[in-house]
Amino acid sequence: MTTPANPSPTAPAAAPAAAPSQVPPLQWSYPFPDGGRKEILDPHAFYEAFGAMDDGFFPLGVNGFPHGGVHFGQGTASRLYQGDGVRCIADGEIVAYRVDDGYPHLFFTQSQRWAMYSTGFVLVRHRMALPPAPGSTVAAQPADEILEFYSLYMHMADWNTYLTDGHLNAPGWWLGVQAYRIQGVDHQIGGGATGAFAWTAPKAGKHGRFAAGQQVGFLPEGSEVTIGERRGEWGHINEVRAGAMISPTSGGDFGSDDLNMPWQRPDSDTAGHAPVTPQGDWGWIRLHDHRPITEPAPLGSVVIPPQPIRVKAGTLLGQIGEYHDYGRSTPLPPKPARQLLHLEVFAGEQFGAFLAKSRARAAQLPADQRKAILTIQAGAKLVREVATPDVTVPQITATFQIEATPDSPKTGPWVRVRPKQKQDVPQVNHGNPVWIERKYLQGSPGAVSGWKDFPLQLQKAAGPANSDAVAYSRVQLDAMDGAFRTTDDHGVHWWQVSIGTTDGSQSSGWVCEQTHPGTQWDSPWAWPGFSVVDATGINLSDAFRRNLVLTGSANLSEQQEFEPSAQAVNGSALLLHLEKTVSRLSSGEHSSANAASGSVVTAGKLQQAMRERWLASELSHVILRYESEWGGDMSRWEALTPLMKNAQENWKCELQRIKKLQWWSDVKGKVAGFPGTATVYHIHPIALVGNYVTARATSISENGIYFIFKQEALAGVTNKLHWPGGASGVTLGAGYDMKARSAESIAQDMKSIGIDEATARAISSAATLTGQEAKAFCKRNATLVDLTDDKQLELLRKTVVHYEQMVRDAVKVGLQQHQFDALVSYAYNPGGGWGSVTSFVNAGETDQAMNKIKQYVISGGEVYDGLVKRRADEVTLYATGRYEFHSQPLSPR
Repeated sequence: MTTPANPSPTAPAAAPAAAPSQVPPLQWSYPFPDGGRKEILDPHAFYEAFGAMDDGFFPLGVNGFPHGGVHFGQGTASRLYQGDGVRCIADGEIVAYRVDDGYPHLFFTQSQRWAMYSTGFVLVRHRMALPPAPGSTVAAQPADEILEFYSLYMHMADWNTYLTDGHLNAPGWWLGVQAYRIQGVDHQIGGGATGAFAWTAPKAGKHGRFAAGQQVGFLPEGSEVTIGERRGEWGHINEVRAGAMISPTSGGDFGSDDLNMPWQRPDSDTAGHAPVTPQGDWGWIRLHDHRPITEPAPLGSVVIPPQPIRVKAGTLLGQIGEYHDYGRSTPLPPKPARQLLHLEVFAGEQFGAFLAKSRARAAQLPADQRKAILTIQAGAKLVREVATPDVTVPQITATFQIEATPDSPKTGPWVRVRPKQKQDVPQVNHGNPVWIERKYLQGSPGAVSGWKDFPLQLQKAAGPANSDAVAYSRVQLDAMDGAFRTTDDHGVHWWQVSIGTTDGSQSSGWVCEQTHPGTQWDSPWAWPGFSVVDATGINLSDAFRRNLVLTGSANLSEQQEFEPSAQAVNGSALLLHLEKTVSRLSSGEHSSANAASGSVVTAGKLQQAMRERWLASELSHVILRYESEWGGDMSRWEALTPLMKNAQENWKCELQRIKKLQWWSDVKGKVAGFPGTATVYHIHPIALVGNYVTARATSISENGIYFIFKQEALAGVTNKLHWPGGASGVTLGAGYDMKARSAESIAQDMKSIGIDEATARAISSAATLTGQEAKAFCKRNATLVDLTDDKQLELLRKTVVHYEQMVRDAVKVGLQQHQFDALVSYAYNPGGGWGSVTSFVNAGETDQAMNKIKQYVISGGEVYDGLVKRRADEVTLYATGRYEFHSQPLSPR
C-alpha cells in the first residue's frame, strides 16, 4: 500500500469540510473537445464516442459488475481530441493525487505474461450550492444546501511519459516542481510577442484565492524560470534561467538603460506611474499555465496537499495513462500500447437529501430561471409535417423582387420575405410578407409555393409518441446546425429533434419552445431525467456467475448451479432499470421470443444503446449507489477466486493489482469531509456537465448591443454627426468614431446600413479628422444625416467588434452571455482599470472585479452621475443577468 505524502491534519471522516458562507457558482467544462478541437455543447457526442469503446460502460461494466465511471481510450479518440490531456470538469480543488514515476508492471505467473498499468490519479473536490429561495435574505448558505462531490481521473500518465515527449502538455499545479517553461498563454499589450505576463505579488482574496497584482514584465514563450514561494496558483520567480524578461507592452520601455529588470522604473515613466517590484524581485507567474521541466515531488505515492489546490473548469489535470488488462498482456516486458482513462463523479450519503431539496427549490424558482432544459415527456408528439402551402410567389424578375423581413429567422428551412414591385420609383412593398423555403431566397426558375403563416403549427403534432422522457438543454438545442433550428414571426424558437418510440424506432420532428403539449422547461436544479438506483444489494460473486452464463463461459452443470445467482442479479433494481432501456433497442423483428431476448442486459446492448440519443440519455441519467472499486474490503474480490477455475493463479496476480489501485484508505480521514464509507452515489460525469453547463459566450448578444446603445445614445446628438470633444474624431451613432478609419471603409459601412451613395461619400470625408477640424465638419454637415435608432444599432454592431476582441483576449475563464455583454460594455467606455478588472475576473474574484468597475465614474475630474448609473447597470448585468438602463428593465431583443 502507498502512504500519503505531506498529509494534512486528520479530520473526522463524517464531518463536512468547512464551507464558505457563500459558495460561488460553478463553471463547467467537458473533459475533452471534439476531434477538430472545438468545444462540445451536445453531450450526445460523448455518448456516441462511448459506443466505440469495448469496455468501461456506465452503470454496468463488461464483466457484469456495477461500474461507477466511464472510460476514454482508443475508441473515443476517434471522435474526441485527447492529445492535449484531460481537463477538470468543474471549478474545484485538488485534494489528493498520485503520479507514478514509471508504470508498474504486473507479471501473470501462471501464463508467463506481462501487463503495465497506471496507478496515477487526480481527485478533485467540488462544492455546489442551491440558488437562494425566492425572497430569502439569509446571508450565509445553509449547510444542507451545499453539496460536496468529487471527480476522479484514474490511470493518469506517469512522469516518464512527460520526460519522453517534451512537447506533451503537463500540469502546472503539481507540487514540488522547481522550474517551468513559459507557454504562449498571453500576448504583449499591443499585440506583440506570445508568452506570459509577470505580475507584482498576488493579493489574498475570498475563499482562499489570490488575485493578480499588476503587470510588470513579460516572459516570451519558451523562457524558463525557477520558482520559490507559492501562493495558491501563483509562483514567485527566483531566476529567469533561459530567455529574458521584456516590457509588458509591445515596443514599450523596460527597465533603465541596460538594467532590464521589473524593479527598474522605465526611463519614459517620468511621472512615476508604472508599477515596479521590490529590488531584486522578478515578479510572479500563474503556475497552472506553464509546463513543469523538473519532476514533481514526491513520485509514486499519494499526495494530500497541505492546502487544497484550486483549479478552474477546463484546467489540465494530466495526460491519459496506460492500462493493459490480461487480454492485452504480452510474453515480453510490456511497452505502452493502450491508453485508458477512467473518469467518475461521486458524492457521499448527504447526496440523497440534497437531491430532494434541490428539486423542491427548483419548483420554487421564478419561470425565467426554469428555462434551461426542455423535457419532452413520455407520450409527447412532434410536428412532423409542415402546413399545406396556401400562396404562390411569382418568379423573381427585374421588376419583381423579394427580400427577407427584419424579423425573418437567420437559420432554418424557411425564410419570411416581403415581395417588392419595381415601379417608376425605387422598389415598393407589394403585398404582405409570406414564408418560402430558404433555398428560393436568391431566386428560382419559376413561381414557388409559400405560406401566409409560419409553416409549422402545433395542431399538426402527430405521429408516433415519445416512449420515455428525454431532456435537451437549451445549450445543445441552440448549438444545433442551422438547418434544424428556426424561429417563427413571433420570435418563438423551434428545433428539429429525435425521439424514441415504444417499438424501438426513431421519430424526428419539430418541437416548439412554448405551449407544446407534453413538454416543459426545467431548471438544472430539478435534475430532469435523473433517477437514483441502489445497487448495493448486488453481490459481486453473483454478478460474475451471471456473466459467465451470459457469455457462454459456464458449462451446462454450472449454468444450472449459477441460475439462482443470475436470477438474483436480474431481479435487482439496477438490472430491471437497464432492461427497460435495452428492450427498446430495435431488433428488426418483434416476435415474443425476440422481445424476451431483447430485454437481457449485456455489454453489447449497452454499447449499442449509447449510439441512440434517447437510450443513451436514459443510461447516463442513472445515479448509481454502490461501493466504489477504489475502496472497500478486498474480500469481495477474493471471493471470486474459486470461480476462476484454471486461471486461479493468474487471478491471484490480478488481486495484487486491484489492491495497489485502491487509494480510498489513503484519503479517508485525511481530507476533511471525504466520505467515511466507499458506498457512494455515482453520477455520470457527462450527464452532470450537460445538466449544468452553459455556452461560453464569445460574442455580444442582441440584448448586449441594445444595452450599450441605451447607455451611449442621446436623442438629437448621436443620431447626427457630432464631435464628443477631446481627442475624438467625427462620430455618428453610439460611438462610430471616424478619426482612425479610411474614407473607403466609412463609405462602405454607411451604405451597409442603408445610406445612399451620395450621402455615404459625403460622410466619408470626415475620415481622419480630429479636434477643431472634426468640430467644424460636424457644424457644416449638421443636417447631412439623421439616423433612426435601428440604424444606430446597426452601426454600433460594427463599432463593438473591437471591444468584443478585447474581452476575448483578456478573459481566460468561461463567461456566460450576460457576463460577456457586461464586460464589452465596460470595455467600450472604461475610464481605466481594464487590466485590474479582467485580472480579478480571471482569478474568480467577482466581488473585487465589480467593485473595481464601480470606481470608474469620474469624468473631467468630477463624479459623473451618468457614469455612476452606467456602472451600476453593468454590475447588475454581470452579477444577475438583468439588462437594465438606470435600474429600469430593458425589453428583450
